[in-house]
Formats: sequence, C-alpha cells, structure tokens
Amino acid sequence: MTSKYDSALTRRLFLKAASASALAAAAPGDAPPIYLADMSKCLPASALTNKPQRGRWRLLPYETETFSGSMLVAGRNTGAPEVRYPLSQKGWHRVSLGLRSYRGGESATLVEVRLGRDSNSVMVRHAHGEEDRIDDYYWRTVELTGSDELVFSQWRRRLVPDDAGSVGNSCSAVWLAYIKLEPLDRPEEARLREERRSGRTRVLFCHNDAWSYTYRYRPTSEAEIRREIEPFRDTDFSRIYWEAGMGDRMYYPTKIGRITAADDWIDDPYRIGDRLAKETWRTWREKGIDPLKVAAEHAHAIGLEFHATYRPSGFHFPVPQDEWNEGGAYDRHPEWRGQDKVGRPTPRLSYAFQGVRDLVAGFLKEISGYEIDGVCMAYNRRPPYLEYEQPLLDGFRKTHGKDARAVGDRDREWLKYRATFMTSFMKQVRQVMEAARREKGRSRPLEVSAIVLSSEMENLYYGLDLEEWVKQGLLDTIMPYSSVRGINSSRDSWTDPAEAEFFYRITGDSSCRLALNLMPRRLSPDQYRERAHALYEAGSEHFFFWDTNARNDFSPSWDVLRRLGHRDELARWADDGKPAYEAPGSHLRKLGTWNLGYETPG
Repeated sequence: MTSKYDSALTRRLFLKAASASALAAAAPGDAPPIYLADMSKCLPASALTNKPQRGRWRLLPYETETFSGSMLVAGRNTGAPEVRYPLSQKGWHRVSLGLRSYRGGESATLVEVRLGRDSNSVMVRHAHGEEDRIDDYYWRTVELTGSDELVFSQWRRRLVPDDAGSVGNSCSAVWLAYIKLEPLDRPEEARLREERRSGRTRVLFCHNDAWSYTYRYRPTSEAEIRREIEPFRDTDFSRIYWEAGMGDRMYYPTKIGRITAADDWIDDPYRIGDRLAKETWRTWREKGIDPLKVAAEHAHAIGLEFHATYRPSGFHFPVPQDEWNEGGAYDRHPEWRGQDKVGRPTPRLSYAFQGVRDLVAGFLKEISGYEIDGVCMAYNRRPPYLEYEQPLLDGFRKTHGKDARAVGDRDREWLKYRATFMTSFMKQVRQVMEAARREKGRSRPLEVSAIVLSSEMENLYYGLDLEEWVKQGLLDTIMPYSSVRGINSSRDSWTDPAEAEFFYRITGDSSCRLALNLMPRRLSPDQYRERAHALYEAGSEHFFFWDTNARNDFSPSWDVLRRLGHRDELARWADDGKPAYEAPGSHLRKLGTWNLGYETPG
C-alpha cells in the first residue's frame, strides 16, 4: 500500500542534530530552532518506563517526517510524578511544547509546566486535532541560564478527598513529544526588552469568574490560585477582572456577609464540581488562605491591574442551585423582592429598594479594603435588576402622573425614569470607591467599570442608562458584552463595527474607556485577527475577553489573542492580504510500532 507521506514534503525540513535527539532547522538567515525530542532525559529516571505503568511516565518512540524521538505519555489513571528536563541552553529563547491528544474532551492532553527556578506553573491544554500530527504550543519567551529545567506535572482531579493516591482520582491525559527552543537574535532581544519596558501594546482586559477553577480543579494551595493568573505574564493584557462575589455569595472570607462558597449548610451538592468547589473553600478556610488577596498580589507581581468584579444579581438561584444562598438576604428580606407588572413576586432582589443598594455598597466597601485597582459591576448576568416595585410605581406616578403598568414595556419615558434608580446606585458605588481611595491615601482613583448589554435600548430596558452614567462621570471603563441581544454567549459579537456606534459615541469625548468583548469564547486565530483589526480601524483602543480562563490554553488561538495589542502586526497582516494562520507542528509517520501512514478506514 502506498503511504500517504510519499508525496513531496510541504513543510520546512529539519536537520537531524548529532546529539540526544536535539534537532534544528530554519529558513535562510534565521537562527535555527532546537528540538529536544528525547524525553528520556527527564529526571528522575525512576519516574520513567517503557511500558504503561501506574505512577510512571511511559516513554513512547515516534518518528516524524524529518526526525525521531521519544515522547512522554500518561493516561487517565496513571498518576505520574513530577519530572524535570535539564536545559543547557543560554540566552533568550521562545519556548514551545510539541503536543498531541489521543481523543478530545477529557482525553485531550493537559500538562502543567513551569521553569524550575519559578514557583508558578501554568496549565497547557491541547485541543484534539489530527491523529498524525504534533502541534507546537507556544509557552513563553524566557532568558535561559544554562542550568535551567522545565518541570512537567500530570494534573490529578482529587475526587477522593481522603486518599490522594486513590485510582479514583482521575488524571489528565498527556502526550508530550518535544520541547522546541527558538533563539532570539540581538535585534529581536532588543525589541522584546523595549516592548516589555514600555507596555505600549498592553491594551487588553481579561476576566476570571474565580469559581470555575474551584469547580474543575479543586485547588487547595496559594500556588494553584496564582496558576490562574500566570498565563497573562508578558502578554498584551494590562488588567484582570477577577470576580469577588455575586449577590450575597462572596468569593473571599467576608466579615459582613453570611455566605461564602464553602457551602457549610449544603449536605448533598448536586454536581461533582459543586462538591469539589465546596472542599476547596473549606480547605482554604482551614489553611487561612484568602483567594482574593492571593490573586490580587500575584496580578500586581506580574504587572496586571486588579479589578474586583461583582455580579449584582446573584441573590437567588433556581433548582438545583437553590441552596446556594440559603439563609441569605433573599430569605431574610422578602420585602426587597422583585415584582412583575401584575404584582407577582419575582425570584430576585430589586435595586428599587434602598436596602438592597446599601447592602451591595457594603460588600463593595469591604472589597475595597483589598489591594485592588477598582471594582466592576457585571450587569451581563441575570437581569433584570428592577421591575415594577412599589417605589418605582409611586415615583413614576408622582413625577409623570401615570401608572407605569398602563404604559408599554418599552415606553421610553418609563424606562428613563426607572433607570434613575440604577444611576443613583452607580453614584453610590463611585462614592464608596472615592472614600476608599482617601482612606488608603491613594493618589490614583479606584476605578469603576461595568460590563453591559448589547445596545442602548437593551441596557435601558434593564435600567442601565449608560449615556447618563458617562455624562455624570460614574464610569471609567465600559465593556459591552456582545452585540447580540439576550446575553447570547455563543453568537459572534461585533462582526460589524457599526454595531458599536452607540458606545463609540457616548465615550468618544469622555474619559471613559471602551473595551468591546469579543465572543464567543472560542475563536480561531484568523477570527481574532479579523475582528480586532476591523474594530481598531473603527476607533477601538481596548478589548475585553470574558472568561479568559477558558481561552488561555496556549493553543494557536491563544498565541494570537495574547498579542492582539500589537496593532502594527495586525496592520502588516492586513496589508499582506490577510494570509491564513499556519499552525506550527510536525506530522507523525510512526507512533510506537504503528505506521500511521497505513490506512485502515473505519
């Protein structure tokens, strides 16, 4: 049978190096990349085996079109220990990992990696692709000393809380073929140093809900909190929006609230992840770990502003999360609950009541005691914030002589009046931040940001009069979640820059920054480039990325996303005709004893 690889090679050929499966190749004039393909050099040797064995990494031989090597493999039950790969190279290098996956989903490769002299690691998550391909995932650019090590760990999900070594604790799959080092020449090194010093490209804003990682990973140490922040080191991101709470459910050890995610009152969490998150928060409490403090400290350590984010509509949830807020403000204050147009109670607390506004302002004051750079109101989750409560009905009748229940749901006069209550709340937020700034003796303001909805009318319908907020100086940054109505996270946002005209207009002559959120969470490299370039051309200066923790997997998409602040690169890409992104990697010929060129349909 003819191999499908017998045709002429279409990728760059590599020169086989003389030692230890270190391989190199490059276009003329480029410094040759170095491929460290013999993973049997990992230490300790006792952690390695040639056969699948629990508690040890399997060394699996492979061949590509141009070189051979030995990759590290660990399965879902392996529980492999940490291993170190010694690096003898010196100077600045771009470091990538050669990865593949057996299947997608939970069988996709996920490996934890750090530099030996660093205490902070990152999770590199491979997206399953072609069976006969190794993908190069860029990690970071670092100055090597000649005595460095790369440290690799197989991540374990601690499902059995009392037995760390139990086979019931599932592991991530890992297929790690090689380490790729690309030396920087002197001009590249100078540009990198200048870029990092100036920060001129750091115009991107990221977000982390500060709960999903406890649901998935069950972190119990400070290092695992820092791991959520670490991917943004040396990228075009300048600030992180890290969630501190929602409603009266707080993601730090609150002293004024009653509820944290430790869920002490919940006997039977519905989902496995709910139990893992509960165990995380209880362990942190026992160890005296404050995750909000740790996150803020590490964000500042790597040069990120830290903006504590709050969801104003999280006081009550449907089944099976109905116990999340048990005994909280929703239960204790039925008089603060919402009311629909015909007088029926609704399952939320309304900002029409001063008591609700004061309660939330108290949480924000408590949050401002941390070393933060601002707060953010996440209005992109679970509106409405007020409906037809009695203070609104009475005030509208007094001001306009009308019964709000008799006018249309989108009557502008009614919506503008109703929005004055949320404007009053935003004034209160600004006052809390200004008082905190003075108390801290801080010269720079504690900023106020808001994540908002798709258009002028959708925001106004839910009580958010954005134009008035900007006019009154109540916002420093505004981040529209999507151009699509209904908080639809799966649809493409801002594909037509004209959709953002309202936001460009209201912020244009103000000091308020505008950062459009690019959705959905998973975009291709070319989609990111196309979208960002068009919006830059229309006048955008910043971008926001909701759930960036679902994007920073070190895939080709992340490789492009992390540099979207490089407007000059995007301009050159457009001038060159917008060539398609070519993902770097290698094609496999043989894996173990199996010839991948042999076709077996089905």
